[in-house]
Amino acid sequence: MLQTRRVNPLLLLALTTVLAGCGGDGDQGAKGEPGAPGTPGANADAIATIGEGAIIIDGAAAGDPKESIYVRKAGHGPKVIVLVPGNNTSGATFDGMMGFFRSIDALNDAYTVYTFDYRGSGKSSYNRKITSLKDFAADFDKVMNKIANFPTSGVTLVGYSMGFGTALEMVIANPGRYANVVSLAGIGTRGVRVGFNAGQAGTDAAGHAWANGDWVTVANDAAGLAGTEFQQRSWQGDQRTYANVQATWDAVVYNDVLKYDISKAFTPAAVTDPAFRASPNYGKSLLDGFTIQYMPESLYYSHKFNVSPVAVVKPAPNADGSVVTIPGDGRLAALFNGKRAMLVKATTSFATWRGDQVIYDNYTATSKYDLKRAGANVTAVMINPDQGFDHGFPVARPLETVRLIDAFVKGEISATGAASALGGAGVAVYPNGETAWETDTFTGF
Repeated sequence: MLQTRRVNPLLLLALTTVLAGCGGDGDQGAKGEPGAPGTPGANADAIATIGEGAIIIDGAAAGDPKESIYVRKAGHGPKVIVLVPGNNTSGATFDGMMGFFRSIDALNDAYTVYTFDYRGSGKSSYNRKITSLKDFAADFDKVMNKIANFPTSGVTLVGYSMGFGTALEMVIANPGRYANVVSLAGIGTRGVRVGFNAGQAGTDAAGHAWANGDWVTVANDAAGLAGTEFQQRSWQGDQRTYANVQATWDAVVYNDVLKYDISKAFTPAAVTDPAFRASPNYGKSLLDGFTIQYMPESLYYSHKFNVSPVAVVKPAPNADGSVVTIPGDGRLAALFNGKRAMLVKATTSFATWRGDQVIYDNYTATSKYDLKRAGANVTAVMINPDQGFDHGFPVARPLETVRLIDAFVKGEISATGAASALGGAGVAVYPNGETAWETDTFTGF
C-alpha cells in the first residue's frame, strides 16, 4: 500500500496562502513608468508605497510576450532578502514569514524582504511556458532591475524546495548581486528525480509506456514533459481537486506536523493531530496550488536540473533498456567564492514517516559538497524528525524559520544557535569544515 500511494519526491512543496485575481495590468517599460492612475500595483513604484504590485517585464527573446510578475514586500531595513517559492506554490507561500518580518520591530527595521510569484503562479501571468528554471531566474532578475534602489550587491537569497534551484540559477546569472544563499528543504545542486512506482506506471499521452522504477527521460523535452505530466496525473489536471491536493499534502508535505499515521491506509482519518489542519494557513496553502499553471514544466526541469560537474546516472536502465543520465553542466564553477550558504532540512525518516518525505537527506549532503567546491562557506542544519518539521516547515513554522534566517545573516550558525532559533528543536549542524557527512556521491534516487 505504501509503495503504490507514495508520492514521488518531486511533489515539491508546501504553500501558505490563498491568492485571488491578477495584479495590476498597466504596461510599463522603464523603471517607474506609470500605469493606470490609482491602480494598485500598476508600476514598480507602487511596491515601495503599498507593499505589493505587479511589474511588467519583457520576454526572453524578441517577439516573446511580456509577463506580469507579482511582487510582495515587507520591512524597510538596509539588509535585503529575496524569498523564492517552491513548486506548486506562489510567493504567497511566504505570507506567514512575511507577517513576522512586518510585526517584529527589530526585523522590520533590519530587513527589506521581497517575494515574487513565479510566471504561471499566483497573480502573475503565464504568457510563455518556461523551458528551464533559468527562465524563472531571468524573470526575477528583470523584476529586481525595475524596483527603484534595489541593491546590486549584498542580497540574501532564500530558496524553498524547487526555489533553491531557481536561487542557484539567479546566482549563476548575476553572481555579484548575492552575498548569502539559504536552502529551505531545497532540491539541491543536482536536482530531483521524477520516477515511477507501481501505482504510477502506464502509458502516457505520447504513447510511451512507463514501468515501475523508470525515470523520466531527458533526451527529448517533449517526451520528458509528457512523461512527467503522466506521472503526476493522480492529483494534477482535472484531478487537481481540493480532496486530492489535501490527501497529497497531508501524507507528504505536512506529515510530521500532522503526525500522519501510515498504518491507517493513507486516509484523512489517519491524521492524529488535527490542530494544524484546522488552521487558516493550512487551507490557504492548499488553495494556493490552484493558481499554478507552470506544471508539469517546472517539475520536469527540476528533474533535468544539475549544476554540479558530476552526472547523475540512473543505477539501472529503464524497462525499455534506455539509460537515463542527467548531465552535470558544471555551471557553479567558482561563482560562490566569498559567499555564505545555509542548507536547512528536516531529516527524513521513512520508517516512522516523519520529517521531510519530499527531499532526501542526500540531496543536502551533496549540495554542501558542491557549494563548497564552488567556493562557498556552507553550513547544513538538519532538524531531527518527529518534531513537527517536515517539508512544509516554512509554512507550518514560519516564526522559527524567520528566526533561523535572521541568525544566519547575523553570523555563523552553531548547533545551540540553530536549536534556539527553531524553538528548542533537536538539530544536527554540519559546519563548513566537516567532511564526513557531506559527500560527492549522489544516492538520492
